[in-house]
This record gives sequence, C-alpha cells and structure tokens, in this order.
Amino acid sequence: MKKKIFIPVLMFFILGGLAAAQESEQPQVFNVMTWNIWHGGKEDGNQVGPDRVIDIIRSSKADIVAMQETYGSGERIAEALQFNFHPRGTNVSILSRYPVVEDISVFEEFKCVGGLVELPDHRRIAFYSIWLPYNKEIWEAGTRDTSRPDLMQAACQASCDDLKDIESLIADRLKDEKYRGVPVIIAGDFNSMSALDYIPSSMDQYEAVIDWPTSHVLLDLGYRDSWRELHPEVDRSKDRTWTPRFPTQEQDRIDFVYYRGLGRLAEELEATHSIVIDSRMEKIETLTKETFPSDHAALVTGFRWPAVSATAE
Repeated sequence: MKKKIFIPVLMFFILGGLAAAQESEQPQVFNVMTWNIWHGGKEDGNQVGPDRVIDIIRSSKADIVAMQETYGSGERIAEALQFNFHPRGTNVSILSRYPVVEDISVFEEFKCVGGLVELPDHRRIAFYSIWLPYNKEIWEAGTRDTSRPDLMQAACQASCDDLKDIESLIADRLKDEKYRGVPVIIAGDFNSMSALDYIPSSMDQYEAVIDWPTSHVLLDLGYRDSWRELHPEVDRSKDRTWTPRFPTQEQDRIDFVYYRGLGRLAEELEATHSIVIDSRMEKIETLTKETFPSDHAALVTGFRWPAVSATAE
C-alpha cells in the first residue's frame, strides 16, 4: 500500500518540478496599460462610466495598469477584472493580474505609487503609476502660441520638476542589493509633450520644434519611450492620447510608458507592440467619441522578457 501511495506522490513532485523548470525557460510576455480614466470614469454616469472602463481594460488584454484619476473607482474595477488593487491616495493606483509583493512608492501620494510586481516565473518588475502637473493650459483652443516655444515649455515646467524628483527618489529607493536586476517601468499622465515628437520633420504637424524638457528626464537616463520606439515615424493623429473626447482641443501625446531593462542586452526587457485605445477601438463597436469614458486615450505596450535560462552567462 505504501508503494502505491509513494509512487504517485513522487511522480507528482517530479512532474511539478519539470513544469516549473519549463516555465522558467519560457519568456515572460505581458501587457502594460497606462490610463487616466477621468474622474473615476464617472463623467457619463456613476455606473455606466466605470463599466465602460472595465470593458476596455478587459478587451485590451492588459495585465498591469497604471491608473490616474482613480477617484474611488479602482476597487470596483479591480474586483470586476479579478486584479490586485494597489492604490496610494485618491489619484494614482496600480491594478495588476499578478501579485504586488511590496510597496515601493516615493514622492507625493497624489502623484506617484509604486509596486514590486511578481510575474508568473517569480521574477519581479518595479512598476510606477505617476501623474504630473502643468503650469498653464495650452491645449484648449486659442491658448497656444506656437511662435513662442519658450512659453510653451514654461507651461509644462512643473511636470519636469516633479519628474526629476520622482526619478531621483525611485533610483534611491531601488539601490538596495535586493533590487539588483529588477527592470523599471514608469507609466502615467505626464501632462507634457515629448521632444521625440516636436522635431523638424514634423513641423507641418505641430507648427513648432520644441525640445520638451520633461521627456529628457527619463530619456537621458536610458529609459525608452515604448510608443516612439515602436512607432518611430511621427503621426500626430495616431500618436495622440489627448484627447478623444474634445477634438477641437490640441491633439497631443501626453501619456507614456517608459521602461529600463537590466543593462545587459541579453537580459533586456523588450517592448514588442504598443497601441493607443480610444473611441476607435474595434473590439467595442458601441464606443464613440461621446461614449468613450475618458478624456485621455489609453496606451498599451506589450513586453517580452527573455527566459531565465536564456540570460544565463
């Protein structure tokens, strides 16, 4: 009798070990979304708005969401998606299919939340959802003077100042040896455009060449702008995340997913695809610019992380 019990149990552990080994040899593939859902997604109704947010996130196949303007809707959205919910304050939050095993937040609670997210193969990423302020409105009709790039830059200076502080604090927070080899993803509503967009070749689209300083904070430190990396040709109509609800306003890219890998090419996190989700989303045919639940489009970037065995030296 003991042998009949022992053999199945032994086989269970052997097969379990083989399955775990095979899992560790597979690349991790996951999707990251950043989305400012506009006052909790409730602008069109306390029930219908968040329901639309839930439908869009589910249809997007996002695994980890950097949410801004969560404003009381996050727990309900996470529960409907069966995601873990990691909020900080009322504004920023993280919703994740995978466990958030440690809070690694820095800076002001309204503007930054961080979580150490454990992927299925037990490797971890440092994930941050941020919201940055701006000094002056330059998106509404008549508020922008493209002949004065200096004034346009000044309108977004607050986002640059805060991002410098946030990045510095993140670097300090993750300097402990236990975070060695952990990739970092910083996603959110930056309320600033990018120096990668307002370039001479796109002068006909933006009517100005502007070296937006906010974008340099992360780019100059080796972070990659996942959208522009995968879509190197500037197309204002396709790039824009602001704003699907107000077509008469300036249409710009102000929501970003930045990432930085491990430093060695073989171990790098790789962005594989990136899409903007707005009222044109094909999978939810009933959406229009009037019923899309946010004034921001959502941005989704897919990532591939090479298998553990593939990164071994």
